[in-house]
Amino acid sequence: MAEACTACGACVQACPMTRFAPGVPEADPMQVAGGMRALLQGGEASAVSLGWIGACTRSAACNPACPEQLDVALMMRFASMRARGALGEAPGIAVKTDSGWSARVKGFARLGLTDQEQAEWL
Repeated sequence: MAEACTACGACVQACPMTRFAPGVPEADPMQVAGGMRALLQGGEASAVSLGWIGACTRSAACNPACPEQLDVALMMRFASMRARGALGEAPGIAVKTDSGWSARVKGFARLGLTDQEQAEWL
């Protein structure tokens, strides 16, 4: 998926969390998305890109915005795991220690499902 991503920034512009990530509202959306893509490809992400990745709540508002029709929410999940050191490298963003955080993120992520998907899967 990272190779298919053009880092156009449409996902950043559609994201409801950009205003909560330091520096992202002022940054070039293409550079923010490019940092996420770079991280997925084993490179480094800028502090602004890491801030956006860390602010992600899995709303999936980014998915319909993607002109490449990629699952950006899934890409962000992988980027978040990598940024938090899941592959053994030093974490680039803080690891959550709040035990209820994951449940709240999962609850919010369900908002990305259509009404039909929620009826069928939940």
